[in-house]
Amino acid sequence: MIKNMNLPELISDLSNEEKTELFRLLKSEFSSTPVLETVKSKLNKEQVTSCPHCKSIEIQGHGAYKARKRYICKSCNKTFNDFTGTAISGLKKPGKFQEYIELVAESITLRKASAKLELNIKTVFDWRHKILSSLSKINDLGFSGIVECDDKQLNMSEKGKRNLEREPYKRPSDRDTKRGVSNDKVSIMVASDRNGNVRMSVAKIGRIDIESVEKTIGDSISKENILCSDSHPSIISWAKGREIEHHTFVASKQHVKNKCYHVQHVNSIDNRYERWVKRFYGTATKYLDNYLNWFVFLEKIKKSLQPIDDFAKVIVSNIDAIAWNRSTVLRYENLKNPQFSTT
Repeated sequence: MIKNMNLPELISDLSNEEKTELFRLLKSEFSSTPVLETVKSKLNKEQVTSCPHCKSIEIQGHGAYKARKRYICKSCNKTFNDFTGTAISGLKKPGKFQEYIELVAESITLRKASAKLELNIKTVFDWRHKILSSLSKINDLGFSGIVECDDKQLNMSEKGKRNLEREPYKRPSDRDTKRGVSNDKVSIMVASDRNGNVRMSVAKIGRIDIESVEKTIGDSISKENILCSDSHPSIISWAKGREIEHHTFVASKQHVKNKCYHVQHVNSIDNRYERWVKRFYGTATKYLDNYLNWFVFLEKIKKSLQPIDDFAKVIVSNIDAIAWNRSTVLRYENLKNPQFSTT
């Protein structure tokens, strides 16, 4: 019977309201964009809801507002809803935001996303960093087996800052930076095990030291692991102090020990990050942690059958996202503090 139907004629007979409803149903049927309310409802059945203000789980229902369930905390007596503290708290255009999640998963640039969503580029920029703030906890993981680590230096960048303390560069070649490690560069620590778990974190301005190694990867590596790295003295001293089995390599002399110890995985991650981040034409050091988390999360979900759903679950479940986003300037000032950035 369906074969004999003339769909154009059937559609033409519909009223404008019916056509609009049909379009909405077809879009929801074939769209890959998740509905955040639905994602959150499913998560509520799988995990315990806690207060975003004091983290207490002693809560109870407190009615609803704009179709969102509300709660009240018995410990701090504050009210909240399912999205308080998350990246979508207080959003005016949740539908557009849901579409943008898919663009972030595809690493689309700001200008392209702004044009596609028909939104101001400033709005898209704010949304990007709210979403990336939701990824602030993906580095809270442990490694298993052999772990490779490396320190990587990136030029300091004040991209987007209006009141510079120097003359702005007209072109990248105007930048007079020192070769090698210097206080003109920020060091990041990159670590990965053989199961694909990756961690990338900003360590400090200038050369890494034992304290910065401990701060970035210390809580992920134990005596049960075997560490592989280059022959950086700070990494060697840190591993010795933690009594971790450690194998070092000098790239010009040796690449593999005993057919299993090497740093090829972590070097490959470095190279992939450099290729990926080029599309953004430089990232401000202030937001560098966000971009590192973005890349690590993309690495984590690249084999997922539902990467957009994975993104949505992280966004609706991180109740500390707004707090992390608001602390960006403070974290950047702490990074530049001389007591942490002296080479």
